[in-house]
Amino acid sequence: MKIAICDDELSYLDETERLLKQWADQRGIDITPYRFTNGDDLIQAHQTYCMDLIILDIIMPLLNGMDTARELRHDHQSVPIIFLTSSREYAVDSYEVKAFHYLMKPLESDHLFRVLDDFWETTHTARESFAAQTDTGFCRITLEDVDYLEAQNKRVLVSLSNDTDIEIRELFSKCEEIFSLEKGFFKCHRSYIVNLNHVEQFTKTQISTKNGINIPISRNNYAAFKEAYFSYMFR
Repeated sequence: MKIAICDDELSYLDETERLLKQWADQRGIDITPYRFTNGDDLIQAHQTYCMDLIILDIIMPLLNGMDTARELRHDHQSVPIIFLTSSREYAVDSYEVKAFHYLMKPLESDHLFRVLDDFWETTHTARESFAAQTDTGFCRITLEDVDYLEAQNKRVLVSLSNDTDIEIRELFSKCEEIFSLEKGFFKCHRSYIVNLNHVEQFTKTQISTKNGINIPISRNNYAAFKEAYFSYMFR
């Protein structure tokens, strides 16, 4: 598991890394920490390595932690972020960027470990994800957040349930293997894969998602889709 730590104060950076390794060792979890002292380097590295978690100081010179988080969210990155700060005044702002948690400095090991345990349980083990290549690097896509996928030449458009789209540089055939029927997806058309759990209604020619998007069903796939949908919903 790749975890980024970003803090402009080296003493806090060292202490956070030490506690992080202690938590991982106690739980038998294999981690690779990445250290950063500014938000720009963190953003660039995340695009390349696709972090599983970011522990981010808020008060930093130039690009502060909150603006760094906004940049990450602007690129539709759903990576969990744990904020660190010595001031409570940013607590409300942390909700704006959908922070996983907000911790006060200096860090207390028990408090940090509880938050990391929650992260591990709710994010890493329960939600399957896919690291997809984009024009700017890699991004992690959680399967259950995907509304549908659409093949577009040599790219695939991934539409998420929060009304955002991500264009990935992956073969549609590879996406078929990952977004399979066993995981609740169905290829309803040669260019579309839909999340069965996000289907609102359907006819013989199209599917309407819960977000109000209409997706075509090919004539040859309707009977198989209907059977797959009811089998999945009532299994």
